[in-house]
Parts: sequence; C-alpha cells; structure tokens
Amino acid sequence: MAILDRIRRIAKGNITQWLNQVETPEAEVLAKITELEGASTEAKNALAGFAVTYKRLEKNLVSLRESRDDLSARAESALKAGDEVSARRALAEKIKTDERIQNLEPVLTSRKETYDELKENLVEIQDQLNQARAYMMDLRARKRAAEAEKSMGRQLDNLRSPGEFVFDRLEDEVLETESQVEIEREMRGEFRPHDPTAERRDIKVDAEMAALKAKISGGGAKSE
Repeated sequence: MAILDRIRRIAKGNITQWLNQVETPEAEVLAKITELEGASTEAKNALAGFAVTYKRLEKNLVSLRESRDDLSARAESALKAGDEVSARRALAEKIKTDERIQNLEPVLTSRKETYDELKENLVEIQDQLNQARAYMMDLRARKRAAEAEKSMGRQLDNLRSPGEFVFDRLEDEVLETESQVEIEREMRGEFRPHDPTAERRDIKVDAEMAALKAKISGGGAKSE
C-alpha cells in the first residue's frame, strides 16, 4: 500500500543526520515538521484501521478453533453412540473449519506483522517529530537571542552617538561662555592673560632699573 510505503520510508529516515549535516534553515525544518506531522497522522489512522481488522480476524480465528474443537467432540460422541452418519457429518464440518483456520492463520500473521511494524514506525516518526520540534525551538531561541543582541547594539549606538554630540555641544557652550567672560574682564581691565615672557621681561626691567639707580647714586657721590 502506498500509505504504508510512505510511512515506512519516513520512519526509516535519519532525522539526526539530516538536522546536523548542515545549518538547516527554519523554513526547511518547518516543512520537515509538517511532513512528520502528516506521516504521524497517517500512521495513527492506518494503525487504527489495522487494529480493527487484526482484532476482528483474531477473534474470528478464536471462534473457529473453538468450533473445530466442538465438532471434534460431537463426532466422537456420535461415534460412541453408534451414530456413524452424524459422526461423519461432524467430522466433515470439522475439516472445513480446519481448512478455514489454515487459510486465515497466515493472514493473521501477516496482519500482526504489519500492525507491529506500524506501531514501530509510529514511534520512530514521533521521535523524529520531537527532535525536529526541539531543533526548531533551539533555532528560534538562537534567532531571538541574535535579534536581541543586534537590537541592543543598535540601542547602544543610538545612546552613544547622541550623547557624544550632547557632551560636545555642552563643552562648546562652556568654552564659549568662558571666552565671553574673559573678554568682558579684559575690556574692564580686570583680567590680563598670563604671559610668561612678559614676566621675564619685567624681571629684567626691574634688574636694570636697580642697576641704573645704583649707577646714578654712585655717580652723584663722586661729583660731590
């Protein structure tokens, strides 16, 4: 049957190897999950259908075996009672029943094998489905983590850049204000920029002034 072949093929697939051989995209994993869900549903329906036919056939065989044993006992009782005709009739029915049993037993065996295989395939498919779903959860978790990290990076960039511009503008404003204050002080004569060269020049002037005064003072003393 096509459905059984499909279920058998999917159940024998190596989901672990398929998931690990490449970095499987989310779309492919979703498609695989959909396929496995469909196969799981088909396997359950097929298993339920086979369960009905298998159980019915099994019950029918039990009834036939009981009937065969009953016919055998009736034939024996009729023969003991001297009723050979009834005994032969019971034995004929017993043989027919035995033939039906022999015909149905291989069918029951085949049905049981298919039923057991379907159960095993359903378990395999369900395991694959669980693996695929777990992989999808991991994939989405990794994706959310990456997106969160990316978003956080953008937020930090957004916070960092405007902040830098704000501090730059604030510093410019402070420098501008300080410059205005210095200019106003200079205009009022309250502030003179520090000039090391001018200080050295003043020291030299003071020294030369002192020397000049000493010279003058010494010359005045000679003229007297």
